Parts: sequence; structure tokens; C-alpha cells
Amino acid sequence: MSMILANVWKYRVGYRQFFIHNKQTQIQAMSSDRKRTGEGTNLNDDEGILKITIGDVKKLTKASKTPELVPIEYLNMTCNQEAMSHLRWMLQKDILGQDMFLIGKPGPLRRRLALAYLELTNKSVEFVSLSQDTTEADLKQRREIIGGTAKYINQSAVKAAIEGHVLILDGIEKAERNVLPILNNLLENREIHLEDGRFLVAPKTYDKLLQEHGLEHMMKWNLVRVSEDFFVIALGLPVPTYNGIPLDPPLRSRFQARHIMTPSYTVR
Repeated sequence: MSMILANVWKYRVGYRQFFIHNKQTQIQAMSSDRKRTGEGTNLNDDEGILKITIGDVKKLTKASKTPELVPIEYLNMTCNQEAMSHLRWMLQKDILGQDMFLIGKPGPLRRRLALAYLELTNKSVEFVSLSQDTTEADLKQRREIIGGTAKYINQSAVKAAIEGHVLILDGIEKAERNVLPILNNLLENREIHLEDGRFLVAPKTYDKLLQEHGLEHMMKWNLVRVSEDFFVIALGLPVPTYNGIPLDPPLRSRFQARHIMTPSYTVR
């Protein structure tokens, strides 16, 4: 029977190691303080560097600036040999900068895997549960009255894109036709036109325009840069095996899909 050992050590350097004896699969996450050197002065930066290793796949990532949005207690729930294979695949897609689609039978396994990966990589999450009642305003901006003034408030998809969080779309097979163009444009081009007049632009496009025209013109044009750390994890059911709307080929092609099967055994 596989045995799982978990150690946590937090004192300036946080260390977590999960070791599976069955197939010698290891997950290591080590965060350390990063120092920036100024003009003759060393400044300690609270933003650490996280080193992730799953088998032969390695990645360096930044610690989250919003730790209150990082999932917790999900790695212990999914730490078995089959989950290690899924987490390794997700780490590979993260390195390549590709959006993911976890498809499988109804149940919490797909969601737990996604949250466990975000806990492992210390990434903040924005969660959207799609349904037939989901509208454009639920993904982009809502108009609210604050202090007697109408203001547009960013919703989960926009906040994730701007702040570099990971957007989880649960129930992608329930998305209606009216929200598919928004999702498709966000996945393919990293662009969204907002109700307050601003326009989200992919990071490479924004940086190129910034060099050519300067910050003053970018602000005048109401262009907002999408973070390069932003990506999407979609959770869905196979259709027509289950009830739902089959994904359009253009939208389906934006994802790298992974079939999440029910575990064949339980590790205690």
C-alpha cells in the first residue's frame, strides 16, 4: 500500500514534500525570500519564489500577492498516485501557458484537482459557476450603486485577467450562446471590451503598444494590460453522455483537455 509522508516547515523558508513510495513520485514546493538589489542597498521583498517539482517537470513561480485567495487543505485530499499524474500534466500545461479543460463524470474530483494544483503552486483563484442564467455581466462588469453613484464593478473573469489570478469555469457545458463569444475572445486573444469603456489587451500586445506610443496614449485609449500569469481551468462533463450543450469547435480548440477518471482505489 502506498504511504504518504507530509512535512511542513515554516520559518523564513517554507517547505512541503509529498512522497509516494509506490512509483517514487515526488512533489516538492519550496518558497524562499527573494532579494532585490538597489543602488547600494539590499531590500527584502515579501514576494517569494516558489520552486515546484513533480517527477521530472520543474517550474519556478511567484508567491501569490493575495494569499487569502489561495486554496488550502486540498492537497491532502487528492494526494494519491493517480492525482500525481494529473498534477504533473497540469504543471506541464502551466509551463506552456495553455488553458486547461478537466472533463469527467459528475463529482467533486475535477474541482478538487484544480484547487489542489493552485494550492501547490500558490496561485490565487477566481471561481465562476456557469449555468443557463449566466450573462455577460456575470463575467465582465456589473453596474452597482455606491454612495449614490452608479459604478461598474469588475467580476471574477475581469479581476482574474487584470490581477493575474487563475479563473476556474465550473460547468462549461452549461454556457449559453450569449456568453460563448466573451469566453472565446478571452481564451484566444486575451481581450475583453468592458462596459466602462476600457479594453483588456493581451500582455505582449500591450507591451508592444506601450513601447511605440507611451503610457499617456495607453491611458487615453483606455487600454488595460492582462497579466501574463492569468490562465483558465474549465471543468465540464462529457456531452451528450450527460445533459448539456456541446462545446463549439472554436471554443473547444482553445483548451488542452484531460479526462479525469474515478480513482480505482482510495489511499488512506
